[in-house]
Amino acid sequence: MKPKPAVGMIVLVVVAFFTWAVTTATAAAIFNDHEAYLAWRADNTTLFLGIWLAEVVVIGLPVLWFVGRRMGQVAEQQDKAALEARGVGRLAVEALHGNERAIAHLVKLLDDGSPAVRYQSARALAILDDKAANEELFRKVPYWDGDHKLALIDVLKRTMDLRTIRLLRELASDRNPMVARKARTALAIVSSRSGNIDDFIAKRRKQAQGKRKKEARKQARRAGEPAAAAAEPAAAVEPAAGPSAGPPVEPPPEPSSESPAGATSD
Repeated sequence: MKPKPAVGMIVLVVVAFFTWAVTTATAAAIFNDHEAYLAWRADNTTLFLGIWLAEVVVIGLPVLWFVGRRMGQVAEQQDKAALEARGVGRLAVEALHGNERAIAHLVKLLDDGSPAVRYQSARALAILDDKAANEELFRKVPYWDGDHKLALIDVLKRTMDLRTIRLLRELASDRNPMVARKARTALAIVSSRSGNIDDFIAKRRKQAQGKRKKEARKQARRAGEPAAAAAEPAAAVEPAAGPSAGPPVEPPPEPSSESPAGATSD
């Protein structure tokens, strides 16, 4: 961000009004008569305007230099913070891919001298949700200044990520009432727009359990179909043996001893 011309114009206008008021009050005090002062100013308009413009230049130039220098410093700090934040963003991407060195670097940046770097590092670690990193995060952030905690809450609120809710809950129990109140407000906003993380996790677990049960039923059904197919032919063959045999056949009668043998002997 560079100093804007509009800022210089505003500074000059303020200086012009200030010097006009001071010059008028000083001249009126010298004449000790307001009517005499107005008559003198009407007769010496050019001289009065020259004195006033000289005062504007003498006072306005140093003020412009100071304001421009201050704005340049602020712009430089903002540019530096933006570059550092982009560096933290690259570290966050590497950390999300499992780079242990990037995670360790993000933890170290929680103590960095630049507030913007600390905010972005805390945000990245909150999104990462690593167990060891979370221990360091929840250990260091509570000891930050109240202003830094408030700025971190603003960053987490703008992120609108479910994974930052744990850190917001930690800040909601802060000893500073202002920090705790702002953290609770941010927590409500993030939860209402993105859904509560507990409900989200419970829903995903319920879906996963239902899917596992469905798969188990399918596997049980597949395992039961071959056994049923093998039992059906056996059950069909066993009852067929009874009716196919038919009624028992009686043996032929033996020849009787009283049969007329003489008829055959003749």
